[in-house]
Amino acid sequence: MAIQELDDILLPLVEANDAAEADARLAAVLAEHAAPVIRGVVKNKLRVSLNPQDGSAANQDALEIASDVQAALVTELRRLRSPESREPIRDFRGYVAVLAFHACYRYLRRRNPERHSLKSKIRYTLSHAPGFALWQDANGAWLCDTASRRRAATQSAGSRLSDEALSARLLERLPDPASTELADLLAAILDEAAGAMELDEVVSFVAALQGIRPLAEQGEGDTEGEDRRRDELPDPRADVAAEVNHRLYLEHLWREITELPPRQRLALLLNLRDAQGRDVIALLPITGVASLRQIAEVLGIPAEEFAALWNDLPMDDARIAERLGITRQQVINLRKSARERLMRRMKYH
Repeated sequence: MAIQELDDILLPLVEANDAAEADARLAAVLAEHAAPVIRGVVKNKLRVSLNPQDGSAANQDALEIASDVQAALVTELRRLRSPESREPIRDFRGYVAVLAFHACYRYLRRRNPERHSLKSKIRYTLSHAPGFALWQDANGAWLCDTASRRRAATQSAGSRLSDEALSARLLERLPDPASTELADLLAAILDEAAGAMELDEVVSFVAALQGIRPLAEQGEGDTEGEDRRRDELPDPRADVAAEVNHRLYLEHLWREITELPPRQRLALLLNLRDAQGRDVIALLPITGVASLRQIAEVLGIPAEEFAALWNDLPMDDARIAERLGITRQQVINLRKSARERLMRRMKYH
């Protein structure tokens, strides 16, 4: 592992002179940088207080999850000092956020597998079936609507029919919702809502119509007091939560990039930056969206050669042009075409 590839936050830990100094620096990294990220993600995803005095089952589970993530992180950070250390952690906070997100995801999947399965089916249908649109708002929340209304941009979440009125209309419109095809059910919900809805809200409507009981009715959910405490929590859509939710956006973006023509893929990926000019390609392996080997395969570059190029990314247009045997302006044109296609594809999916 090249030390220059490591996040600056972790340099003091790796450079410690002995085990005692390393443990002290590890504790400082955990307290100052890791713990706030872990708490932010767990509070957001599980909607709990993380107050040790809160004895509710959900909160105690969340405290245990946060502790498990921190324990896993300690093991991983101690490996950094080993000669056999694996790939360096280039974005420590992003790495911690993904660990915490995955832990919460596994917990929710185990706790209510029916709802998890339903949400996966709904997300897939909204992303792939014609007539639907699925996107993220500025706060990282996933919204959905009909594709036609999304293109017209005439509605936003909050301007639609009330939950009570929507439920009444759906029960009138669908004589047997439990046996209705999912795509037809989603179309009915969004049509009657007459406005964008949050994905989780749509999942709750479909679950209710299909007879999938919420956790509270299964004897595993929150008490009335816990519901009240949940309502008193501050807005959970913290910056770190938005950063984690953007992983789903990256997954979608990566899928669309792999569908680009080869030369467009290369012109785009070798110089992949966000609107602020920041490196984006490094986020793909950090978040687990795509490994270096997978990126190399999509680029058509041998994995060993791409690994040698990694530290030089994003690459300037002149070097990309030399690699492709074309002019610098042609590289710019290829990347422009790629971005335009991605904007069209990402806008309505």
